[in-house]
Amino acid sequence: MVFAFLIALGGLQEPIPDPVALFDDRWTPEARAYLAAGPSVVSISLHAKVMVREGFGRRREQTRLLGQGTGVVIDSAGLVITNQHVAVADPSFSSTPVLTTVTFAEEFGGRKYAARVLSVDQESDLALLKIQGRGPFRASTLGSSENLIKGEKVIAIGAPFGNSHSVTSGILSGLHRKVKVRTQSGRTHLFGDLLQTDAAINPGNSGGPLLNAAGELIGINVATREGADGLGFAIPVDTIKKVLEGSLFDLSHRFWVGMRIGDEFGAPIVTSAHPRGPAHLAGLRTGDLIAEVAGKKIKTPADYASVLLPRSAEAEVSILYVRDGEKGKVTVVLRPAHERNSVGLLGFEVNSVRIPYRRGFWRESLPVLRIEKIYADSPADTLGLKAGDVVIAVRLESDNPEKGWQPVSSFSSLVSMIRGPGFELEEENFWVLRDEESMQGKMQFDDPELGGYDL
Repeated sequence: MVFAFLIALGGLQEPIPDPVALFDDRWTPEARAYLAAGPSVVSISLHAKVMVREGFGRRREQTRLLGQGTGVVIDSAGLVITNQHVAVADPSFSSTPVLTTVTFAEEFGGRKYAARVLSVDQESDLALLKIQGRGPFRASTLGSSENLIKGEKVIAIGAPFGNSHSVTSGILSGLHRKVKVRTQSGRTHLFGDLLQTDAAINPGNSGGPLLNAAGELIGINVATREGADGLGFAIPVDTIKKVLEGSLFDLSHRFWVGMRIGDEFGAPIVTSAHPRGPAHLAGLRTGDLIAEVAGKKIKTPADYASVLLPRSAEAEVSILYVRDGEKGKVTVVLRPAHERNSVGLLGFEVNSVRIPYRRGFWRESLPVLRIEKIYADSPADTLGLKAGDVVIAVRLESDNPEKGWQPVSSFSSLVSMIRGPGFELEEENFWVLRDEESMQGKMQFDDPELGGYDL
């Protein structure tokens, strides 16, 4: 068992330095939310090269800024959610190549990448972009808009008038608002279920996140009421999830197949198969050529995705493949999407709980994850984790080992840190409690797509 026994629960110390002690009154809810969500926020710019007249019949090429906005990384492979009116240029530039770029905040690396539009949903005014760069990228933690409270604090991040990664805050003023907005084409669009906030939202904030005090995404900022102060609106995150599943997103958030399909030599090939994934368990292996899915001939990875897209978890799909010149056929049972991380990435199921926590003279409770089930032959099983163990922190790369430890309060944030950039893979990276003992160990992963998602 790969563990170093450290200290007893009675003498448990904070897993990371206390920000309150470091920053005192400056450690505000806004600062906490920005630190949590800021690495996932990008400013978006659209440029095009146009010909301009200079007089005397002369013309020259000029790069023109067509629009600006904000977006949120929702997948470590570089998928960005934003508004359709941010991602798509004015129709008058439909015949002109448009360059879309995304830029991270300076304090989180300041990297700038080209991006392309994967899909749009005009009805919801949402679009999905793909960063054209090597990840992984830090994905935002998606909250829920189901249990929001009027009056709770909310934080907006955006690029108002080009001032990227600006932070404003306010309260959640209303729910289920019906709002008419004017689109770029001059038409009026009616939104039927928006969040209302008095957090300052200006041109350039569109597509950016509306966060709760925990830094979780609860909405995408979409509009303000002209001529009114303190009247901004956001698309609820639960609406965004439905649109992603229904029209924008790829297969990976609908179910888990456990394999990646690529195009090699003009044919759809299995480029990776997760050892515990449905495809591998059915008999598919890396290098297999996919010939048919559900009785339909497959010539490209896009064909493969289009056949599977209408299906849901628990569906059985027949796949005809070719291996070493011989045909074979298997039936793959599509698994629920969450198993990609519980079964595939980590090898355990968890519940969120709180444990007693002492800081000076004060007693508080610390949100943690309690392991309920361990999957055999998984990273968790190999490390020696057991049901009942409590995960309190994981470690990111840092020159200071103590500062590298980051507290874990939800399963989604745990996955985001592990799949995101800078997760510590070479040293001890898991901190758990077992009964009254505190232990650290190194989890070694076997997910072939660590940092991104396989299907």
